[in-house]
Amino acid sequence: MSESDDISARLSALETVVSQLITHLAVRAEDPAGWVRTRKVLALSLVSERADPFSGQTGRIRDALAGFFDQAETVATDYSDRTRRGTPGPFVR
Repeated sequence: MSESDDISARLSALETVVSQLITHLAVRAEDPAGWVRTRKVLALSLVSERADPFSGQTGRIRDALAGFFDQAETVATDYSDRTRRGTPGPFVR
């Protein structure tokens, strides 16, 4: 496995763990989707504060974060649908 493949695999694993953690915390909030949206705003503002305006990476980082949090918001919304009892269909094994 090349170094690039190793880094890619580690990043995928990290993204999976962070996604699970965010979902775990969000579904315990009164408004799970709102909780995720707040975290998204905080993360995006932090990127804007710390970004090097000359690096050209800020837009790519912001897009990646937005996509990550959009997916987490969808999962939190689906999982916390209070109109149904039990585990929502997409999460049943």
